Amino acid sequence: MEPLFRLEQPDVRARIPRSVMKKISSRLKYLDEGIKRVEKAAGVKYPPYYVEPFLPIMSSELEPSQIGVVYARTFPVEVDGALEIVVQITAALIAYGSKATLHAILAHEFLHYASLVKQFSSKEVLSSELTSSMFEAVHVDTSGFTHLEKIYKDRSLRRLLKKKFSNGLVDEKLHEKVLKNWLAKGLPTIRLTPDSNVIRLSINSILNLRLDQSLLAKLKELEERSR
Repeated sequence: MEPLFRLEQPDVRARIPRSVMKKISSRLKYLDEGIKRVEKAAGVKYPPYYVEPFLPIMSSELEPSQIGVVYARTFPVEVDGALEIVVQITAALIAYGSKATLHAILAHEFLHYASLVKQFSSKEVLSSELTSSMFEAVHVDTSGFTHLEKIYKDRSLRRLLKKKFSNGLVDEKLHEKVLKNWLAKGLPTIRLTPDSNVIRLSINSILNLRLDQSLLAKLKELEERSR
């Protein structure tokens, strides 16, 4: 997967000011550094990823006055009848996030990836848990795989994860910059609700999923150590 394919589309370039595109391009080096850091710490290859120009905004019917910005997501998609797990990183995060925050989010999304690989490999393919409020969505996002952080040999990366994800993403400077420079200026967004995060997959695509054997070996080793 070409990470920048969405940014190169003409309709996207027409909606994002040249100055913002230039800022994104100048900071892509931090994305590359973060991917390499996570790969080195985990000892396995990062999953396919791409930069998404439309910033996902989450809200719910129960809390219409509250919105949450989704800076990155990890989810399975069907490609030519086969299943692939991909990481989506937003252009706004690259433009306005600090290097530390970007690295933490990349490491966090890798844990989502590892968790999905673990589920699919054990054949325990269940529908995603439905959530109806922002609090529940944050809880589901940050719970259930904290033990997987031990996959990282880099202790500084583990400390960074704990600092940035104590209760959802903690980075007020990033939120303020995105509100001011992206949302307030009408740059492209996409609306999500907590329960729209459910993805339905065909059995055939799941059966055709090619899992990273190196990651599976790491997960097995991690599970044995935790017993």
